[in-house]
Amino acid sequence: MPRYPLLADILNARARLHGIALRTPLEDSPGLAAESDATEVRLKLEMLQPTGSFKTRGAYNKVALVAASQPDAELVTASSGNHGIAVATAAARHGMRLTVLVGASVSPAKLERLRALESDSCVVEIFGRDSDDAESEARRRDTERIAVYVPPYNDADVIAGQGTIGAEVLEEWPACDALVVPIGGGGLIAGIGLWAKAVKPGLRLVGVQPSASPPMYAYLESNSTRPMPIAPTLADGVAGNIERDSITWKMCRQLLDEVVLVDEEQIAEAMAWTLEVHHLVVEGSGALGIAALRARLGGLDGRRVGVLLTGRNVDGETLRRMLGQG
Repeated sequence: MPRYPLLADILNARARLHGIALRTPLEDSPGLAAESDATEVRLKLEMLQPTGSFKTRGAYNKVALVAASQPDAELVTASSGNHGIAVATAAARHGMRLTVLVGASVSPAKLERLRALESDSCVVEIFGRDSDDAESEARRRDTERIAVYVPPYNDADVIAGQGTIGAEVLEEWPACDALVVPIGGGGLIAGIGLWAKAVKPGLRLVGVQPSASPPMYAYLESNSTRPMPIAPTLADGVAGNIERDSITWKMCRQLLDEVVLVDEEQIAEAMAWTLEVHHLVVEGSGALGIAALRARLGGLDGRRVGVLLTGRNVDGETLRRMLGQG
């Protein structure tokens, strides 16, 4: 089992990410505040990162550490898209060889973006049906010492990189007393929560999952980490089961105040609303927090709420369909 991250890891990650990850803006959303009865809402625009998602933070932090200790190592990762894009970018910066494993269910937009990053040192390989299959194969290659695995969430250095978002939000907006964060494997919200709860223990931390893929919600309700059926979802970036030995289970139980679920219609409407009101393109997983606030989930009345918009890597056809439904 990986070690658990410390606050010092987040501080070190901030230094390592200087000049690599953008310090993304916090954009006021008076309309969302009015809809949700929050006192104030600000959107943390992580989809403006050069790779199109927050994943650049954790991926670069991990790859940089591997490069420093094992510069000749070959890397492998598994991804539904955004993490693979971020790892490929970081590996290229360090001149390291990489195989990105994706399941056959990967979104066309993300696969196209990954294919554009292929080179003599970066190969994209479709393996299995989904991200669960791809993760299993990546772990096998790591165990058999074929390559060093760069996990999407179950890793202290990856979690620490994502935790730098929490440090930025509270540094820029100390009055913030609630954060709403999408959950896939739990690495993002675990890192943010580690920092936020240490700096501001009374802050309310709410995670959001699609009802089609709710393993963390199910765990907090039943204490079961058993794999569960995963249905197709617009929020493909967070879809899939969570490793049974992941450190994010325990971290999320300790740090989160609540996990809420949103359905596909709510996700589609949130994507359309974000484009129409804020003129911002977000993918389904990036719109989960907005969907939750618009549905008035999470006990956020009267609070100053930061909402993470995590990614923008969505294809044009999906966007057109969402606008038709919005």
